[in-house]
Amino acid sequence: MGTSKGYKMPSGGEWGPLKREATDFAQNIGIKPVAPQSLLSHYVRVRSSGSGESSGGGQKSSGSTGSGGGGGGRVGAWRAGTGTAQRLGGFLSRVGEVGLAEALRENGLGDLVGRPASEISGALLEEFAGPASTLDQAAAREALVELNDELLAEAKTFDDVEVALGKMLDQGGIFEVLLRFFGHYLYSCFCRDFYERLLKKVGASQAGQSLKSIKDCIQSAIKAKLSGRDPRTFNWRGTDGKKLSEQVLAEVLDIYGVSV
Repeated sequence: MGTSKGYKMPSGGEWGPLKREATDFAQNIGIKPVAPQSLLSHYVRVRSSGSGESSGGGQKSSGSTGSGGGGGGRVGAWRAGTGTAQRLGGFLSRVGEVGLAEALRENGLGDLVGRPASEISGALLEEFAGPASTLDQAAAREALVELNDELLAEAKTFDDVEVALGKMLDQGGIFEVLLRFFGHYLYSCFCRDFYERLLKKVGASQAGQSLKSIKDCIQSAIKAKLSGRDPRTFNWRGTDGKKLSEQVLAEVLDIYGVSV
């Protein structure tokens, strides 16, 4: 949780009112308290529009400057997340088709076959998230860590990983995994932009409670999105993975009233 040293939140445009709304939310002040869903909707709209500018110390903020952060419109503002999701989805698709061992070999990770779950999880994190050279990439990486913890929390051995992934693919499919990933990614981005501000305004305890309510709101929205969804309607095979990862992101943004 938090931001990199020297990071400065975006400014200008709608970021000013958004910052005040976030503070009101954490302080629970005003005539009408700010609901987490309302704050998230405002945040997603502003970040997706690419309005305002940001600067940082050792890391650049990707996706928060110019129009959509350098191309791609609203989707472009979240490009580190869609890139990670595309790589993750492609790998999981192959796991479902040829098994974990062969999918690892196809990705140049054959030396992981038979290795402990912790080694596999760490290698996949490096393969899919890559270096956290920008703040947006760091958020995508953190989201993948959270997802790995969810999917492989009980896995100890190679076989455990294969069973866990197979069960997940059978029950929810790639769509569910990517939807959950984007939920973690949205939360990571929100923390990056607001944690330091909330920490200064309301202190660590209240800032933590406020962020927990944001996280709970995102998770509830994701569960509602998945309710009654048939995973077979989402077909990764034979389709452009980039477009499909953007499709899942679009469904997440749609929760907050943003179309792409």
